[in-house]
Amino acid sequence: MKFGKNMTVEIVEIENGVRLIVGGVKNGISITPTDFGMDLHRRKMEGVTVDPREEIDVLQGIKDEVTTGEDIIFEYLYGDILSAVVLAGTVAKKHIPYELQALAIEIGGINTAEQNKDYITIAIQKMLGTSDSIGGVVECELPYTMDLNSIKGEFSQVIHSLMEEVSAIEFGNGIKDRRSNAKEYELSKNKILVTFGPHMKNKNKIPCLAGVRDVIVDSVLAVVLL
Repeated sequence: MKFGKNMTVEIVEIENGVRLIVGGVKNGISITPTDFGMDLHRRKMEGVTVDPREEIDVLQGIKDEVTTGEDIIFEYLYGDILSAVVLAGTVAKKHIPYELQALAIEIGGINTAEQNKDYITIAIQKMLGTSDSIGGVVECELPYTMDLNSIKGEFSQVIHSLMEEVSAIEFGNGIKDRRSNAKEYELSKNKILVTFGPHMKNKNKIPCLAGVRDVIVDSVLAVVLL
């Protein structure tokens, strides 16, 4: 697959993994294994594991933890397309002058506010015990002055192509805008909400996709914003 304009991301499946090519990268940007590791760690939650054989090799584009201005080429052994998108997102977020992070705001109908942490833990454990999965919502807030119209189409297309469990994408208040006045719309227009249905695989169901795929949302968003 390939997406992005000023920064381009191309992912090709190879034997035992994927090759990732990230084009349009600026020269002289500091980027470390820790940067990649922090984002990749967000794929995990109770009951969700990744292949312990994963290995990331940088073939070009980063030298001594600094970008060279060339296309960055990774070989990601025992990685998959979604994890390669996370690597590309880590690079893209280094080009953005503000913090960009999507977060799960609802899991199984429960708001993820701190006081609900125990309820969410129980819900996840119930899913693990019954080999089931629940839906959730991921939200990302962008700067207030940003106009999202230019990225709506590409962002939606890429997100739906990557994750079949995405059931809705809302910009601002989504369909609630039919009841909004201009002031309410202005206050919410910088939000993006991605709704996930339950994971439908027969084996190894992920208890709640919103809890581990928030990083996919902000990774894709970072690329298409550039």
